[in-house]
This record gives sequence, C-alpha cells and structure tokens, in this order.
Amino acid sequence: MNWNEFRKTENAGYLFIILGILNWSGNFVAARGLAGTIDPATLNLLRWLLATLVFLPFGIRSFWAERALVAKLWKELTAIAICGISLYDTLVFIAGHTSEALNMSLISTMSPLLTALVAQYFMREKLKPSMYVGIAVSTLGVALLVTDGSLGRLLDMRFAQGDLLILCTAMMSAVYNTVVKKVAGKISQTTLLMSCCLFGTLYIIPLYLWETGGRIVIPEFTYGLVVSLIYLSVFASILCYLFWNMAVEVLGASKASLFYYTLPPASAIVAWFVIHEPVNVNQVVSGMIILAGILFALYGGSPKFMKQKANNYG
Repeated sequence: MNWNEFRKTENAGYLFIILGILNWSGNFVAARGLAGTIDPATLNLLRWLLATLVFLPFGIRSFWAERALVAKLWKELTAIAICGISLYDTLVFIAGHTSEALNMSLISTMSPLLTALVAQYFMREKLKPSMYVGIAVSTLGVALLVTDGSLGRLLDMRFAQGDLLILCTAMMSAVYNTVVKKVAGKISQTTLLMSCCLFGTLYIIPLYLWETGGRIVIPEFTYGLVVSLIYLSVFASILCYLFWNMAVEVLGASKASLFYYTLPPASAIVAWFVIHEPVNVNQVVSGMIILAGILFALYGGSPKFMKQKANNYG
C-alpha cells in the first residue's frame, strides 16, 4: 500500500488526529506562559504571520495552481479562516476576563455535540446513538477533570457574559470541522492549509487594529516570546491544522471532533513533561473515562478489532 492509498484509510485518520492533538496540546502551556505579556490579537497575528511565511515556500505553488478553485470556494474558506483562526483564540482570551475557568472548560465540551448535530443535519453524516452516549461519557470525564473530582462544584457555577463568547467558540469549532469536511475533497490539503494561513492572517488584522486603537504596536521580542511564537506557528498551527484537516477528511467532522476531549489530559501530560506539573489520580481516572467515551462513540461500546474477531469465530 502506497502513501496515497494509506492516507485515505481509517487507520491513517486516527494517526493524523493523534499527531494533531499532540502538536496542539502544548498550545495551552505556551499560552499560560505568555499570559499578561502580550495582547491576544497581537499574539494571534504574529503567530499566523510567521506560520504563513514558514509555509509559503511549500504551499504557494499548489495554491497558485488551484487558484480558480480557491476563488470558487472563497466563502467556505472564509468561514474556515474566521472560525478556526482569526476569531477563535481572541474570543477565548476576551472571555477569560469575565468567565471562570470551570465554565470555560465545560462549555467548550459542547463542541463535539454541536459538530455532530451540524454534520448530521447539514452534511447528512449518519450518526449512531452510541455517538451521543459516547459524547455524554466523555463530557463526564472532562467534568471530573476540571472539577478535580468534585462534581458538586457544578452547583456553584455562575454564568457571566464571557460564557456566551465561549459558547460562540464551541459553535465556531463545529462550523470549522463541518466546512473543512465539505471542501477537503475539492482542493488539496496543501492548498487548504495555505488558504487558511493567508485568509486567517488577513482577517486578524482588523482585530489587531481594534485592539491597538488603530496604531501599529510592536511588542518586545523577549527570548520566551520568540520561542513560544516558533512553537505556536510551526507545531500548534501548521502541523496541527494540517494533520487535523487530513483527519477530518478521512474520518468526518463528527468522529474527528470526538478527539477534542483528549486535549485536557494531553495538555496535562505535556505540562508534566515541560513545566513539571504533577499528575494526580483524578486526572488518570478522568482520562480513562474520556477514552472510554470516545471508544463507545466510535465502536458502539466495543473495540472494532474485537467485533471483527467475534465475526471471524462466529
């Protein structure tokens, strides 16, 4: 089996999604390190401007060759750029000023459910009941994780204006995954990513000017900022989006979005390696519940290879 054949298989889809999550998981660690040192739209613009410059030598030829398709799909590509790049991180940061971390984490878990609903009703993806059961189980795992095992904290939740912004980001994530699936078979992955870089960077500029009051403000490029920008641009942007988009093309929007639940435990593991944050029992148990929910959603409660083995012996 050659690469072109393998990349269209389900196994390849799971490999792509794992690589995408691994490249993305350090995003929260980097963001935590930059908190209070640089404004969100400025960081987002620098991140995607550098990503565009890095990917330009690899993507511009394909982009130019498929420019007619890009022009034809400009509405879809605009939706992808705005929902996945330009607005998403900025809204999350703004929401953080009024929304509590618990609220943000739990509301964000609506993304897979919203993606499943959008994919079912607008993309006609056929979803089994086990998909929704798995989403519920994984949501429980995330709730246990972010409440440190004390679900009673959910009764003390208070909702603020920022919570509406987080709900908007969950909806944008659903739109992003669904539209990526729609256009993935029409243009190459290289052109799709190049379009994301170019369109996304372009649409960040108005946010940046709004943030700076219409002035060009150059931040102080410290060693930490430069290293973080390199990571965010290459790993959490170019590689993450490339692998994620390839996974959505193969698995579909609903299945791919399920792995969004693995971000909290994956981020905890990265934080353990990078900044030596301890991993406790609750994090391990929550991660196992999240994984069980994903497996149930994908395979109806039992791993695929076990079903195949039962069929072989039946």
